[in-house]
Amino acid sequence: MTGATWAIEQHGAQGPDQLGKVWIAQPLPVGEDRLVFSGHVGNAGNGVTVSIRHGADILAIGIANPGFVIDVPARQGVYHIEMPVRQEQGRDVVCRWEVVDQERQDMALVGMVQRGVPAPGAPSGGAQALLGRMGQLFLIGDTNDSVGQFTRSGTLSEASASEWTNIFSKMPEWQDRFGLEKIMLMVAPAKEEVLRDYYPFRRALNTSFDNFRKRFSDQPLLFPIWELWNRRHLTYGATDTHWTDYGATIAGQTLLKRWDLSGDALPQEFAVKQKIGDLGSKLTPPTSNFELVFREKLAERLVFDNGINNHGNIRVYRNASAPIAGKLLIFGDSFGTNLTEALSYGFQEVVYAYQPAGVDTNLVQLVKPTHLLLQITQRFVHGAPATDRSIFESGRKKLASMTEQERDQTKARLQAAPAEFQPFVTPLFA
Repeated sequence: MTGATWAIEQHGAQGPDQLGKVWIAQPLPVGEDRLVFSGHVGNAGNGVTVSIRHGADILAIGIANPGFVIDVPARQGVYHIEMPVRQEQGRDVVCRWEVVDQERQDMALVGMVQRGVPAPGAPSGGAQALLGRMGQLFLIGDTNDSVGQFTRSGTLSEASASEWTNIFSKMPEWQDRFGLEKIMLMVAPAKEEVLRDYYPFRRALNTSFDNFRKRFSDQPLLFPIWELWNRRHLTYGATDTHWTDYGATIAGQTLLKRWDLSGDALPQEFAVKQKIGDLGSKLTPPTSNFELVFREKLAERLVFDNGINNHGNIRVYRNASAPIAGKLLIFGDSFGTNLTEALSYGFQEVVYAYQPAGVDTNLVQLVKPTHLLLQITQRFVHGAPATDRSIFESGRKKLASMTEQERDQTKARLQAAPAEFQPFVTPLFA
């Protein structure tokens, strides 16, 4: 263990009126088979119990009064230092520090992926779940090479840069042509960007996404990284690639602030729900987490949904009690689904079109929005959005892939929609 270096991160609750400041030194090797942990507790009172764990094993227990020095067997991997910070309802609330050795931090990819076996029916290739620290799951094996985008330095391809330049140059034209009050591109941060100390790989200094941000820093571009970072343990699901409903709300508040609109109407209270995320479902048995979700049932606001899955989907939300009388149109991806729901608390009408940052001007003319948001996930930025592609063409392709019975049922359901939504229906069957 000679020369080993460590990263220390805190997890759990620590109130300033309880332990106060806690200092933990880097673990020191003593001989070939022992490590010494030491530290100091600012408000130890009559002494605070300190436990050193490795996996499920408690290796040693000591007392901080106010300092502590504890030696344990040297092992590779992750240690935890635990201290009770207070009592609630007769039970200790414990603060935990994770101590990760450099070898684990740089561990090879295959060493982090193995967990259980693929879910029944899951393809042998394709996207998988990457196990990070503290049970956090991350995306791996996707066609966008999320790991490579995070770990490699690079620049945006000239083809992609040209397409994005074209999009930003069209924004003033769209604003004038459609009488928009505001227009914005929002990039949803990748989970590993917000929870990078839970991610088993180091971030490159100058990624292609960094290059994207530098190129277009003077454009109407919103990347709510720090707003999400400040609440990061609540903004992304442990078993999911996406932000939680709470995270979507933080992103929505950031957007409204940028547009000089009040975000006070967006939800302040949330419920807690156990969910199996899109990454948790890839494990056997599936893994779930608890996260913050909207308390209200938003189905009452959803007045139209064409039922197309993902690309080609159009939904309309209405909320007469919302403070913003305008109409917001969002061209987004899967991060945009609960972002749309969050923004339905603020806008009286929100129309969501599943076409990541790809503006369909015909749909804009149909909707006649006052505000236009282009939303895309960070890992998709290296490409280019489908600007000027018809969202109805995407819907027609999805319908063509259905069985005849499914198609007939979908057609009957959509043709029974109110007359005001038929302009969203007719082009699907043209």
